Amino acid sequence: MAAALLVVADAGPQTAVAQERNVRVEFGRGQSSTVIRGTVRGYEGANYRINVRGGQRLAVTMDSSNGSNYFNILGPGGGDALFNGSISGDFADIIAPDSGDYVVQVYLMRNAARRNEQARFTLRIEVTGGRPIAPPQPNFADGLSGGPDFFQVAGISPGDALNIRTRPSAQSPIVTRVVNGEILRNGGCRMTGQTRWCRVSRPDGSASGWAAGRFLIEASN
Repeated sequence: MAAALLVVADAGPQTAVAQERNVRVEFGRGQSSTVIRGTVRGYEGANYRINVRGGQRLAVTMDSSNGSNYFNILGPGGGDALFNGSISGDFADIIAPDSGDYVVQVYLMRNAARRNEQARFTLRIEVTGGRPIAPPQPNFADGLSGGPDFFQVAGISPGDALNIRTRPSAQSPIVTRVVNGEILRNGGCRMTGQTRWCRVSRPDGSASGWAAGRFLIEASN
């Protein structure tokens, strides 16, 4: 992780935070992601400021010891949150609408802050893109965006099943398991490390989560 402390202005009134730590996040040479570990207590919060170009993808994942610990993402200039963790959960994946400093704002909800609770958290921040994305291959889910409306599960060993997980990580909890031939709705794909993950759900919108793209092919009409 390459992160340097920098005192900056308050990020905005999106949380119950009264005291804020402000940190400038910078990636190491040749890196596009970093992992940050920290703590917040009570009304103390932490702002992680990172420069993102318009059109780049900003992905943030948080694991925390406290169920009332969330993060928001604010765009350049503050204003309304582009992502609100208390509503949308602990994984954000957004396309930056403008170039500038984006703030990942970590905080405790007011009920936990009033009790002066503490949270130990781990943030993974990743910025990718900025160049034209190659069009997806006509069959397998090899593109980061676009592609078919629906995938079909394929390539799973007999008797096995494909895990759909809560986040794009092999360590994340399993939402459900699907077998060869099942049809899934395509919500877009992204790289996490060396693995391409695709956001999928059943055709009726249920069982939403992430699956390894190498086991997904374009569903036939």
